[in-house]
Amino acid sequence: MSKWFEVIAKAKIGEVYIYGEIDDFKWWGDEVTPTDIKEELEKLKDVNEVNVYVNSPGGGVFAGVAIYNELKRINKPVTSYIDGIAASIASLVVLAADRVVMPSNAMIMIHNPWSVIAGNATELRDMADKLDKITDSTLLTTYQTKTGLSEERIKNMLDAETWLSGKEAVELGFADELLEEQKVAACYIGNNIKFNSVEVELKQFKAFPKAKFNEHEPKKTLSLSTRHRHNLNMLTA
Repeated sequence: MSKWFEVIAKAKIGEVYIYGEIDDFKWWGDEVTPTDIKEELEKLKDVNEVNVYVNSPGGGVFAGVAIYNELKRINKPVTSYIDGIAASIASLVVLAADRVVMPSNAMIMIHNPWSVIAGNATELRDMADKLDKITDSTLLTTYQTKTGLSEERIKNMLDAETWLSGKEAVELGFADELLEEQKVAACYIGNNIKFNSVEVELKQFKAFPKAKFNEHEPKKTLSLSTRHRHNLNMLTA
């Protein structure tokens, strides 16, 4: 089992750890896929409740939606904890839980889905239409249902690429409970940042709030190999 994805059952409470990028395939071996979640959740049939711990920069839209639906189908209480960052499609995954818990110094980020594509004008317009449908049918619907915010408010937040602290997320309805500040190991590595051992490529975000993070070296880290995103013609959120 990958060290970035782990399911543990103890004391009748299932613990699911989703640390790393979300994708349909294991390009580098440390991605979290819907198949991973499906197979491992089957091992938790006898637990009374499930806790999901998330620290992820996001990844593939449809992979994230599949994981969201898998968690929604669990016929028992589910609580999600944002341990460091739940960005992009990971922000949707955490909302599959009945209750979302965040430390004050964790972050959740929402933005519009994007894609890298090569093609003619017709193909580009077709992709733009698909991105709009994903925004309207998946992201807007889920965020509105959770928060009760207006469609216009959510759209503006998606357009701006909005980063929320734990306190802000609770105030806006993205999270339900605020924990005291936890020790979140965050350090910059070149142009990237590492949250609790998960390296995040900052170039994929347009409004990362660097000012909110004080650089420090964590006591214990797990190295994450340098990688290039294989997202040609793949939807990413």
